[in-house]
Amino acid sequence: MNTLVLGSGGREHAIFTKLQQSDTISNIFFAPGNAGVVTSSKLNFDILDFAQVLSVCKKNDIELIFVGPEAPLAEGIKDYFTENAPEIKVFGPDKNTARLESSKVFSQKFMQGVGIPTAQSIIITESSTQQETEKAIDDLGLPIVVKVDGLAAGKGVSIHKEKAEAVTTIKQITQDKSFGDAGKQVLLQSFMQGTEASLFALCNGKEAVFLPTARDYKRAYDHNEGPNTGGMGSFCPGDVLTDDHIDFINEKIVGPVLNEFSYTGILYIGLMVYSSKAGDLSVVEFNCRLGDPETQCVLPMIDTDLMPYVLWSCGDNKIEIAKVKKGNSYYLPKKPGASVNVVLAAKGYPGKYDKGHSLVIPKKMPDSVSIVHAGTSIKEGSLVSSGGRVLSVIAQENDLQSARETVYGFIETLKSQNNNFENYFVRRDIGIS
Repeated sequence: MNTLVLGSGGREHAIFTKLQQSDTISNIFFAPGNAGVVTSSKLNFDILDFAQVLSVCKKNDIELIFVGPEAPLAEGIKDYFTENAPEIKVFGPDKNTARLESSKVFSQKFMQGVGIPTAQSIIITESSTQQETEKAIDDLGLPIVVKVDGLAAGKGVSIHKEKAEAVTTIKQITQDKSFGDAGKQVLLQSFMQGTEASLFALCNGKEAVFLPTARDYKRAYDHNEGPNTGGMGSFCPGDVLTDDHIDFINEKIVGPVLNEFSYTGILYIGLMVYSSKAGDLSVVEFNCRLGDPETQCVLPMIDTDLMPYVLWSCGDNKIEIAKVKKGNSYYLPKKPGASVNVVLAAKGYPGKYDKGHSLVIPKKMPDSVSIVHAGTSIKEGSLVSSGGRVLSVIAQENDLQSARETVYGFIETLKSQNNNFENYFVRRDIGIS
């Protein structure tokens, strides 16, 4: 089977690498890709131009599209291929279902309607007055979470301890259009105090199989300080979700999503966990694809070929998948040990940053370390930075502490071999609770 991975970031490079290991794939393509894969595997076209995507698929006899980022799903790539080329499978939900990610307001209303635990909220629109905004903040209390309704590349969430600061941010979003049309509505939520966790459910419309748990770090700097980013690192397995938690999530969170949407693809559930009690948690957000940077540490920990699960999710009922049952839920087989992913970011990210800085990666890598590219390109034969999150360094070891030591040890090697390392930064506390 010929397969196409859509996207260009670290998540997509990790997906490409995992699928490359499958015996069921004849050829795998990456569009538009990055410097982490050979040129012959990359196809350069607009991944939001679905007619062009279809043309490329037909030219290369592609039978399955694995959608990495959120934008193609939000724009309806699944619907387009269902109508125009149903023989080509698209891994992911349709446009209506993708609103669970593409609209924070839609997602919040759905959760409240079916009783999924989440934060208290109030919706502010571009026509809301400042008085209405201030009252909403007073009603929910400080600190308060401000979420842009539409897609914002992981940068549309901010937490405010001061009322005046929150009012200013909301005005910038709804009136000054700092996020364009994505900010026509803003979701205000009460602040949830707990430990964050990431969980991926692979769904076939009727049931779900869970991937290994993970935890990611959204703030730019150590000790969860600084602005929100797309993610500065992650580790797997996560440290707070128990089997009882997941049984609760399967029944009370994933179950309603399956019932309402006949959901297919990956459902990412961002959670706030308060205690070890099964139901003592809330949903922070839904995404309709694998998360970045969790994907980079989760996929290497899956101890099986991923492709049969993808085909199962796309509706191939003849596929037999290996499942591990714990409690009342099913899981993909998992390797022993732990993995840690640390993101190397451009200085200044997620604000303004420079591109084009050179980066040397050792030709000989430790067996337990891998590199996943994100914002990289080749210029005049050399690797250079081309984005805010440049690459991920992932280590797999027998335990979390060993994986931390290995990954940060290799980052020191990178630092010693790049005399311009001041152009980059990493968080130093990934894997520490």
